Amino acid sequence: MHQFKQIDENFYLGPQPTGEDLKQAKQRGVKTVIDFRLPNEPAAETESLAASSGLDYVNIPVNKTCLSIDQLDELDRAMQEQQGPFLIHCASGARAALLLSLYKGRAQHWTAERTFEEARKMGFDLHGSPEFSSFVRTVTEG
Repeated sequence: MHQFKQIDENFYLGPQPTGEDLKQAKQRGVKTVIDFRLPNEPAAETESLAASSGLDYVNIPVNKTCLSIDQLDELDRAMQEQQGPFLIHCASGARAALLLSLYKGRAQHWTAERTFEEARKMGFDLHGSPEFSSFVRTVTEG
């Protein structure tokens, strides 16, 4: 899990995990994997790898060009219905950082700038993507 960053006691964030990453996540106490990849993205079959490692799995497909509050609501629902700690990921980790920053920010009433700063602490510059930047502003100011 060297590519994953522990954000706090409840979240690990990173790119597409390997089977070994998922085994290590289980050893670290992770209970649920939340995957933000689209069904057509080429990658290992995370759902079956998670199951074989004894982890629950949730997929919330996030397309960078079609961001929606519904995706944030789905994440909120998954957090309520599933047991943490959580390993959250997409292909690179950027969509996962976006959604996690907004999830935490919505709960704590962060401004857009605070949300951008928290994502930077996670290792992602949301300003670098016009779609991400606009979505952060929509959610926090809207």
